[in-house]
Amino acid sequence: MDVSPANPPLLRLRGIRKTFDGVTALADVDLDVHSGEIHAILGENGAGKSTLMNVIYGLLNIDAGSIELRGRSVHLDSPLAARRAGIGMVHQEFALVDEFSVTENLALALSPPKAVVHTPERIAAAALELASGIGLDLGDLDARVGDLPVGVRQRIEILKSLAGRTDALILDEPTAVLTPAEADQLFVVLRRLCRHGTAVLFITHRLREVVAIADRITVMRHGRVVARVLPNEADETRLAYLMVGEMPARQKRPEPPPRSEHEIPQLRTEHLRVAAEGTRIAIDDLSLEVLRNEIFGIAGVDGNGQSELFEVLTGLRTPISGSVQICGRPIRKFDPAAMASAGIGHVPPDRRRQGAILSMSVRDNAALDAILLHQLARGPLLSSTALDQFARDLVSSYAIRTESLSSPASSLSGGNLQRLIVARALALSPRLLVAFNPTRGLDVAAARAVFSALHGVARRGAAVLLISTDLDEILEVSDRVAVIQHGRLSEALPLPLSSERLGLMLAGVPSESG
Repeated sequence: MDVSPANPPLLRLRGIRKTFDGVTALADVDLDVHSGEIHAILGENGAGKSTLMNVIYGLLNIDAGSIELRGRSVHLDSPLAARRAGIGMVHQEFALVDEFSVTENLALALSPPKAVVHTPERIAAAALELASGIGLDLGDLDARVGDLPVGVRQRIEILKSLAGRTDALILDEPTAVLTPAEADQLFVVLRRLCRHGTAVLFITHRLREVVAIADRITVMRHGRVVARVLPNEADETRLAYLMVGEMPARQKRPEPPPRSEHEIPQLRTEHLRVAAEGTRIAIDDLSLEVLRNEIFGIAGVDGNGQSELFEVLTGLRTPISGSVQICGRPIRKFDPAAMASAGIGHVPPDRRRQGAILSMSVRDNAALDAILLHQLARGPLLSSTALDQFARDLVSSYAIRTESLSSPASSLSGGNLQRLIVARALALSPRLLVAFNPTRGLDVAAARAVFSALHGVARRGAAVLLISTDLDEILEVSDRVAVIQHGRLSEALPLPLSSERLGLMLAGVPSESG
């Protein structure tokens, strides 16, 4: 890769400014992106990374500045204009049509010659060829996308953006729900694309990935570029400091309290059997115990029964057979109200689809739970003063960046919305907290704050069931960990546990051989 002055950039941005209702999102941003490079864009939640990428992809019009592509001034006023110019994008929040099948969603990304007729067979063949090159499993191509797990939908997005000619590819948190092996496979594909001249703009909060794959790194803070570094000039610690300043200390895992052999688990499932859509068995004979003061981690490749287990424990799905007990009391009715009354709080895997009502205000989303609303009521009416104070305290305690409490939740960045959802779940003081990928899309400081909150839940005597596709997350906070594959749970092992051993377990190698 040649980034010398003699080799002009493929993409050049100068003085880019963007405001939203008087709030500055981008302030005089300059950026050069060269053909054949992987250029990482770093910054904490709300730093302006996604806004900048949306400008490049034509989703947002700039207030000031200029954009040049291949040395010529361009006006990218729509995603269609960007795609025609050779710019593709994988969004952090999915841009899929839920009612369409996998094949139909992929067809939307294909631009064949007019003489070529779209057929399901041709689209499926092209999709499978792309998928095999990347090493990602798409599953059933006829499945309705809205019914698919988060990880599978992410893979579809990646394949959509690689369809056709792409000179510049924007990836916004593309590995958030991928296993390390899948991420490595994606990196192989990205390097192959770069060798053919494609420029890759890569947004991630996983600093290890940045150091491993980036050719150049641009760091943003509060809408401005604050640093430009090369990977050999910065380790993860320096990059984290450039992003967020002083880092919160990594919490030491507390020693587990003495256990009695007669202790009643906070959560016990016995021989749980759960069906997915149709007749497929998603969870098969799953038994599990989570104790008070414990964080129990379940690791696994997305699509192995995690979603169905989460839905059972939050009352969205009824098991075929088996039992669930909370603090020794069996759950008789599987619906959200019954689970909340039993003391189960939850952090859903998809913040925009499951965790918030985006058209409602930050204030109303902060209390979007029947129990919280009851706590904030004064007699038969909801106390506006109590609700305001409650929302203000959550926003302050979890450093949620919002223009005001009355702003719609849709105005929050992905990371700030996730902080709001986590804060709301913890405000319930649950007996059991079920958290599914709780730090997905969070910067390193925000993720550390969530980890601290999970430890706080456990220290107060509750239990945490952490379901995650992020091995680093599992290894950092769990007291015990098991792997889920094809709806079955492995033996639970205590921490510390090496990432290599956990990776082998994910690959199906028995734990005793790790």
